[in-house]
Amino acid sequence: MYFFACKFLNNSIFAFLKINKLFVLKNKFTFQFVVNVLLISMLTLFLLFYFFKSDKEIVYVDNVKLFDGFVMTKEMKRVGEKEFNSRKLVLDNLYSNLQSATISASEKKELMRQFIQGKEELEQFNQTFAAEQTDKIWSRIKSYTAEFSKDKNYQLVVGSDNKQAVLFADEKIDVTNDLLNYLNKKYEGL
Repeated sequence: MYFFACKFLNNSIFAFLKINKLFVLKNKFTFQFVVNVLLISMLTLFLLFYFFKSDKEIVYVDNVKLFDGFVMTKEMKRVGEKEFNSRKLVLDNLYSNLQSATISASEKKELMRQFIQGKEELEQFNQTFAAEQTDKIWSRIKSYTAEFSKDKNYQLVVGSDNKQAVLFADEKIDVTNDLLNYLNKKYEGL
């Protein structure tokens, strides 16, 4: 019986050690597994942030300041004013002739027809010229802004009219002056 008790005790100790060793191996495996998972996760996060970190920025510009300060806008305005003034001068001369007491009724009627037609043409010119030139100017601004954005690595350039479309923007991301300088240099061929 002593033999069986010793054998039982020996087998129990052996089984305990085996279970303990298995438990230690299992915990060791679990610990290593957790450490490896954490290291791989940290490495993955680092690589994601490193490779996918956007160096691109989002900036905004004041559209009104940009449009008004663009050299092309100023040139088109001068051209439009020159054409407007020459057409207005013709109308003013027609009006002066209409006020003359020395013209006949038939001449007055013809001058009135020419005056009304000239006035309508002047109004049409104003509307058409402004719309056409504005489209041309904005087209040029947009193409230059695309180049500017690529050069500066900007992801998005938000345009706002006197900051009304943007609820908040840090002044650090207002690139209106930089873009305006770029536009004018590009337009002038510099």
